[in-house]
Amino acid sequence: GIAANSEDSAACLRDYWAWLGVADTPVVQAIPLGLDECHLIGDIPQGATPRVLCVGTIEGRKNHLALLAACEGLWQEGLKFELQLLGLPRADTAGPALARIAALQAAGRPLLFDGPADDAALQAAYRRCAFTVYPSLMEGFGLPVLESLQHGKPCICSAAGALGESARGGGCAGLPAVDAGSIAAAIRRLLQNPAELATLAGQARARRFKLWPEYARELTGWMATLPRRG
Repeated sequence: GIAANSEDSAACLRDYWAWLGVADTPVVQAIPLGLDECHLIGDIPQGATPRVLCVGTIEGRKNHLALLAACEGLWQEGLKFELQLLGLPRADTAGPALARIAALQAAGRPLLFDGPADDAALQAAYRRCAFTVYPSLMEGFGLPVLESLQHGKPCICSAAGALGESARGGGCAGLPAVDAGSIAAAIRRLLQNPAELATLAGQARARRFKLWPEYARELTGWMATLPRRG
């Protein structure tokens, strides 16, 4: 048997084997990942500029270029907000996004990027932001979506695939397409509609999140059901 992080990942494996024409395939069990325990739910400081946070490695599939294009369009419209990016750049595919980040910063846009962050900086970023955006195109799970919700902060993300599985529990603004126009529309909506943002935050705070010990019990319990090899 094989354990997958989401129902979507499990389905992708089955589809791949079917495409290969493999008849005798192992059973795939979806066991979603867990989170660290967290009791930190913060609010935007009174009078502070709203901050939008994106957490994730800087690489092609994470789709930062679409997010940056969306934010540049909104800044050109005159919307007042900051964008903070946290994540380790991948040497193979981060180049275009890093170049765009540098250009926007040189133009004076309110874009914060310091690369990867330690746990304390990550927790502080979640507390400080108004909401998060996770523009990734392909994910097996997508921990930053649930981490955002765990901190009571709504997340804009894809409504499809593994991210859609996380979004369906409430607290997310799900996107049918993860392109610059769709991302911009969602960011604009949450910035300009405090009631909708508050509703999503309430949904996030009402959710229950699996922690790593529970995940470990599920995984080891499933492993105990597997047939032993001779």
